[in-house]
Amino acid sequence: MSAEGVSRGTEESAETGAVFEVLANRRRRLAVRVLEDASGPLGIGPLATRVAAREHGIDPSEVTHRQRKSAYTALHQNHLPMLADVGIVEAEREWVDVRLTDRAPLVASHLQQELDSGEDAGGGDCSFRSVAVAMGVCTVTPVALSAAAGPLVVATAAATVFLAALAWYGWGTAGSQPAGK
Repeated sequence: MSAEGVSRGTEESAETGAVFEVLANRRRRLAVRVLEDASGPLGIGPLATRVAAREHGIDPSEVTHRQRKSAYTALHQNHLPMLADVGIVEAEREWVDVRLTDRAPLVASHLQQELDSGEDAGGGDCSFRSVAVAMGVCTVTPVALSAAAGPLVVATAAATVFLAALAWYGWGTAGSQPAGK
């Protein structure tokens, strides 16, 4: 293999790695989608509001101060600099007029595949957290109840909490599947 072939292979590998790193975070994926859907460049404030709205599956007018602030801070300190470093977005001064660059199609095709497969449908993260909390409760509950109740009562309580969380998770993700899936 020629030196040119090795160089090109290394560049393609680095580019692929950058795309996967960008796609690894849901908030970055949402920021790219929001910018794709926007009719022009967005300031970081409106971008944060729209990203928060998509994260929570609500209208941008319903986004709370806390939700917007969380998205704003993460975009400002982490996600927009990463997207800019790999050349996906650019902006004038301190994230004014954020817009996609001509490199954005590198991630756009992967985002479309994700949307087609329904992998990033809203609601899953919250439901998954419910299962994680239930697992924690199922772990702590036996210790707390063991002194006051028998093993059958402890096992029944833990199983009830766990099954309720699984039912909630199933209910939350069933409605988020795209039609026909």
